Amino acid sequence: MVLPTITVEDVRRVGLPAATANVQPAGGDVALNVPVNVYAQAGAVTRDVQVLGFPVTIRATPSSFTWSFGDGGSLGPTTDPGAPYPAMTTTHTYTRPGTYAVTLTTTYAAEYSVAGRPFQAVDGTVDVASPSAALTAHEGTTVLTR
Repeated sequence: MVLPTITVEDVRRVGLPAATANVQPAGGDVALNVPVNVYAQAGAVTRDVQVLGFPVTIRATPSSFTWSFGDGGSLGPTTDPGAPYPAMTTTHTYTRPGTYAVTLTTTYAAEYSVAGRPFQAVDGTVDVASPSAALTAHEGTTVLTR
């Protein structure tokens, strides 16, 4: 019996979800020279399909994250998805005022199982882009109050 082999193109066709890209502070306005916290929310994805009459389970797991900050700066690829404040493990600091598009690309590694047999790695990876978020970096002055 010849079992099907799943390729990275098959995984692309099945479709994987975009990660949720989070930016802190929220709201789209950030201050110059103050780190902006970014983090991705993505998890393992399982898809059950039929290939040549065989049941196939495809399991894809985020393996890295790449951020582009719209000002020429980037972060990654990194295995660290980041985390909400106060973690601040994945940040970017804007040094010029302006409006920038922040984009996240999640890279998935996949494996598959045919008819309940052990999982096998799929050669290659799949990149999925999240919708971009617009940020406006503003100049300002610091004022301390009581």
